[in-house]
Amino acid sequence: MTTIIDVAKQANVSKSTVSRVISGNGYVSQESRKKVLEAMETLAYSPNLIARNLQSGETKTIGFLAHGSFGPLGVFLESFISIAKTYNYYVTVYFTDGDKKKEIEALNQMKYKQLDGVFILTRANEWDVIESYSIYGPIATWHRIDSEWIYSSYIDHYKGYYKSLEYLFDQGYRSIGHVLGNVKNLNTKARLKAIDDFHEEKQLPIRKNWTFHEESNSNNGQSIADLWHEMMEKPTAMAFYTDFVAAGFISRLQTLGYSIPEDVAVIGFDNSEISDLMHITTVDYSINHQAENSFIYLYNQLNKTQLPEREIHVRLVKRNTVPKYKSEKSLN
Repeated sequence: MTTIIDVAKQANVSKSTVSRVISGNGYVSQESRKKVLEAMETLAYSPNLIARNLQSGETKTIGFLAHGSFGPLGVFLESFISIAKTYNYYVTVYFTDGDKKKEIEALNQMKYKQLDGVFILTRANEWDVIESYSIYGPIATWHRIDSEWIYSSYIDHYKGYYKSLEYLFDQGYRSIGHVLGNVKNLNTKARLKAIDDFHEEKQLPIRKNWTFHEESNSNNGQSIADLWHEMMEKPTAMAFYTDFVAAGFISRLQTLGYSIPEDVAVIGFDNSEISDLMHITTVDYSINHQAENSFIYLYNQLNKTQLPEREIHVRLVKRNTVPKYKSEKSLN
């Protein structure tokens, strides 16, 4: 088996010069670098990355965990990879499909020194299980969690959701349906409180059958559209916790012969690319800055630095799916 010593002899340079070329750390002249690379090619030498990682204690790689591909993933992942690249880090994506075992296998990569840290976009295991892996490396998430061991880049979803309901009210809507995520999530609980407070302040009755919860968002926008279609008394506006589900809702209703927003107003949450493409009114809560802050936390923990985080703002993005409502029906 070819070793670093063989490469050094072939290139007529020192072992440390070969090591600097492989690691990318330290000065090496262009002439020596060329000799080393030519020697590596001649000898078909491939560095033993696992051994080198164990020796150095770092891989310059962050694991990015998600159940699978869905709406906000593209924006978040693109921003996360972009800032990681700026600081010379790689990102390895693990799609767990919501499988607890797959998630543990990914977390174990920190234990085996194959990852320096982990970011969790969507989790499968309970937080106490995930927290136990923080002894092997820093962990960050965009889930809302109060933990000493896991960093959260979450924003106040109460404020953002309340802002969307106020806008619907100001536009003249009084019968508003809600599409929320997993009821166990703290962000969903924040939205539920926003709904309660909003209806109390505006003195509007809460219709339980106008609030929908979902565990995943692969096709739930379409199924919720079917439920809306079958209702005798329909909400004239629908507020969604994510643009992706809102887009599925709109698409399905259009195939059923409805017009949006003439038949029902729609407001989303994320300001993702799909909301721009489909002209959906939405709430922007700085997904890209959440991604950047998550990486900055991991970087600071790994490198004992104090890079500042980006300030996050919540703003309403007005598009075509929430026009002025002129003849609100009676709620009786």
